[in-house]
Amino acid sequence: MTLLPTGSFIAITARKYDGATHPTWPARLLLADDDLLLVYAPPGMTLVHHNKGLRLRQEHTCLSAFPRRRHWSTRLDFAPDGAPLGVYGNVALPPPPSGERLDWVDRDLDVVRSGDGPATLVDEDEFVTHAARYAYPTALRATPRAAAEGLLALAARGVAPFAAQDRNTALAGLAARLRRDALDARREGPCA
Repeated sequence: MTLLPTGSFIAITARKYDGATHPTWPARLLLADDDLLLVYAPPGMTLVHHNKGLRLRQEHTCLSAFPRRRHWSTRLDFAPDGAPLGVYGNVALPPPPSGERLDWVDRDLDVVRSGDGPATLVDEDEFVTHAARYAYPTALRATPRAAAEGLLALAARGVAPFAAQDRNTALAGLAARLRRDALDARREGPCA
């Protein structure tokens, strides 16, 4: 795998299980190794939501982490002053190695926390619809649910990526947490 140097912009594409393009957006690559991709999308970035026909200009900072051995990714949103706005946990297939772009598969279930409120599981209806439409095998139905439960457990404990922190503290804490998580995942094998 050849990755662009840290600091380069990469194209990010979320796809549904059938390969259909979901949202796309550019982000600056902060870290890329065998365990983790960490990207930063500054204010002014445009997200194109293909299946909804929307172009959204972000007014806030987004920090996204894509662990390579977990079935989820997270997006932390921050106000211009660095204050936390919320966390969006996407249940997803681990991202494959890539070069100048990051393509990942969204598995429908999401865990969302706005501000310092409680985390909630969303899009269960979408998961049920897609599981039937694409005839997910049993394992493909169980893994996303386990990943969502794992994200909810992290939120309940108030640890990264769900710890309410300013942008700089969150970046350091998220990277450290995901490093520890990567070591655990190597020992355990892929899991939620």
